[in-house]
Amino acid sequence: MISILIGNDTYAIEREVENFKTQTHPLWRDFNIHRRNASSLDAALSAAASVPFGGGNKLIVVENCDFKQFGEMGLELLQILPQLPVTTHLVFTAAVIDKRLKVVKHLLQFGNLKEFTLIPPWRTDLIESAIAATAKQMNLSIARDAVSYLAVAIGNDSARRVSELEKLAIYAAGARITKESAKILVPATTANCFQLAEALLKCQAVAAIKVLDELLSRAEFPLAIIATLQTQFKTWLWVKATINSDQQRSDSEIASMCGISNPKRLYFLKQEVKEVSANFLSRSLSILFDLEIALKTGDKPDSMLPALLRITQLTHLK
Repeated sequence: MISILIGNDTYAIEREVENFKTQTHPLWRDFNIHRRNASSLDAALSAAASVPFGGGNKLIVVENCDFKQFGEMGLELLQILPQLPVTTHLVFTAAVIDKRLKVVKHLLQFGNLKEFTLIPPWRTDLIESAIAATAKQMNLSIARDAVSYLAVAIGNDSARRVSELEKLAIYAAGARITKESAKILVPATTANCFQLAEALLKCQAVAAIKVLDELLSRAEFPLAIIATLQTQFKTWLWVKATINSDQQRSDSEIASMCGISNPKRLYFLKQEVKEVSANFLSRSLSILFDLEIALKTGDKPDSMLPALLRITQLTHLK
């Protein structure tokens, strides 16, 4: 069996590898599990070609693959794939894959591709769904507002999602997990893009500087930060536009028009944009789009702060 695990969710990939380990014989596991870096492809394939020690199956993991660097030599080594013993499970892990490469096409002929991609941090609806699904898998009862809180507090960190739910499960001891208990055990202490958006909306320059500094110090991808800000400001603008419209619409209709999956969230969005003008939101979006172009054309992350501070200076438009 050959598996190709691709994506930027390294925690989820590692959990999949841990599941594969259970398919080896527990008594001979230390002898039959081998992890090799992609630079040692020849050694990994040599181990994969041999029968397991003592019985059961053998697991060979080739990590951090850059398939492009395998080249013709790697392709030649991989010709052995059809001849591998049925007791061998050969696994390749990589951040990305280019299906146009000869070596990748060869791998896909014999292997199963599985992708593990982190949820974009601005897709809180998908993060909430993932938290709810994980809680269900763990047989936990959790309140909807607790899920919404955890989505903001945890973000798209899949490893922390599991560890925090495990902690809450111990605390709840079989009872329903409430938002109050989630706040006690999972404080939202780390800065996130939504806090930055809120600081910009309120024209709080000092708060915006602090949050942006923390995000960049954690090596958050600048374009991902801007994408989240754009999404949030677009949502605010759409909500403001529907409020200003003469046409009467239900919250469900407005939520559908604005791409809001949970209509109940609309109440809070309305409160957030109550004191700001559509002109302010539109001008802020323009600055964010200009910043995106600047970053994509070579500007360094240092250019983000001056641009974002321009939003906090638009008080005359509010």
